[in-house]
Amino acid sequence: MHRALVTTSYSIVIDSPSDFPKHLEEQHEVFVVPARVIIGKTNYADGVGITREKILHELVNSKEDIRSQEAPPGNFLEVFEKAMEVSDHILYIGISHKLSKSYFSAEVAARKFRGRITLIDTLNISHGVTMMAHHALLRREQGMELAPLVNEIREMINNTRVYVLVEELKYLYKGGRIGRAQQTIGSLLNMKPLLHLVDGELDALMSIRGAKAGYQFMAEKAEEHAQEFGNFALSGSYGSDNQKFEKLSNSLNEKLKPLSYHYESIGPAVSCNVGPKVEAFFITKLPEDSADLYK
Repeated sequence: MHRALVTTSYSIVIDSPSDFPKHLEEQHEVFVVPARVIIGKTNYADGVGITREKILHELVNSKEDIRSQEAPPGNFLEVFEKAMEVSDHILYIGISHKLSKSYFSAEVAARKFRGRITLIDTLNISHGVTMMAHHALLRREQGMELAPLVNEIREMINNTRVYVLVEELKYLYKGGRIGRAQQTIGSLLNMKPLLHLVDGELDALMSIRGAKAGYQFMAEKAEEHAQEFGNFALSGSYGSDNQKFEKLSNSLNEKLKPLSYHYESIGPAVSCNVGPKVEAFFITKLPEDSADLYK
């Protein structure tokens, strides 16, 4: 028999590849499990031992093998134990199990706590997870109990759209996130691959000639989903600094007026898999009664 989720005394745990912004970490009590970033023989804790600037430099200039790796169960266990010191239940909001083995590490670590950890596989990555975690933190501060919050997060999972424009697919191919056929197709004619997230996996949507056309397509999709969703959150995400994309993202915020908007960089672990030159939009539907939550 499953334990009823009735407590509001719960901690929220996320993975570092959710790329949760530092300024939000400072505003809310959230526990983060760092993934690993490996450059050659050197192993770094994502977001702690290596900066965004460092990984972007290495991706462009280093001849070493660069990859990310999920946190092992022992690391999850350490964070879960710390979280349990301040609560009697944990809500883990994890990145897609199809893009990382982090979720399985969390499952293994959670066995010790015998039903006191609720695991959610968001089927998402980076700022798609950020938007769900941010919503969960706001709801917890509002006093929402765990069971209805879990239902809201599951609705958000079903109503989140992700579009990613990358310079090339070699990083995704090296990391095992796509197959050779997709990698070859994306390289044809110097076209830029535009990806979307489908059931927790990054899939090639189309190839586009030039970043401008890619930005226009993503902006049109964001507008389309904004009209469909009503209340929504929007995130513009990037690897290397890009003034043109930043301008587009900010203009969409002004035009579409989401309840929540962030323009944030992609972190080291995710950058290992998409490369330094990447832009993305994440958009998710928010519950109808959440307008006051984001004021």
